[in-house]
Amino acid sequence: MNTIQNIPKAPDPGKKPGRAGLIITLTITFAACVAGYVAYRASDAMGPLVSSNGNEVGGSFRLMDSSDGTMTDAHFRGRWMLVMFGAIHCTNDACTPALTRLSTALQAVDPSRQLFAPLFISLDPNRDLAMNLRQYALKFNAKIITGTAAPITLEAVAREYHAPIVRHSDPYWEYTYELSPRIVIMNPEGRYTGTIETAASADEMEKRLRALVEQH
Repeated sequence: MNTIQNIPKAPDPGKKPGRAGLIITLTITFAACVAGYVAYRASDAMGPLVSSNGNEVGGSFRLMDSSDGTMTDAHFRGRWMLVMFGAIHCTNDACTPALTRLSTALQAVDPSRQLFAPLFISLDPNRDLAMNLRQYALKFNAKIITGTAAPITLEAVAREYHAPIVRHSDPYWEYTYELSPRIVIMNPEGRYTGTIETAASADEMEKRLRALVEQH
């Protein structure tokens, strides 16, 4: 007599994950939150670690990046660093359009992503965790580098880059942060070179970026 073996069915891709899958998902999420909190507390304990290095505007810094690690201004030596401040929850939703215009200009001037390091510093570390900043950066065609820090460090870095920290109450998001009015330009040697208005059009930004490349 032939024996019929019971062949296990393939899992249904449309079926909701069971308890084990849910536990794994929650564990991963919890681990990411813990990593972000540890980095946040480490940044807070280290203090601002900011220096002007003789610049009229801008200088050195150490921030938390979007991978729960750290980054410093030295990581971007050899490229033009473009520094702007804001938050995912941005007043009048001004941050996303400004970053979109900058992204458009960068795609035209630096499609290889070798010349510029556009840095978006979030003033809202309590909500803009590493995973949120990673997802936010995916909105833009150009590679936007995102980071944040503990409040004491953000205050020091914003002061060094002459960026105001303005928070508003919001009926939907509870609160928002204003976009900095200017993008600070640091040259490949880490020296202050000027600014670009965050309200500038993509064409105006592109013209300014091309002039930087031509003069260096």
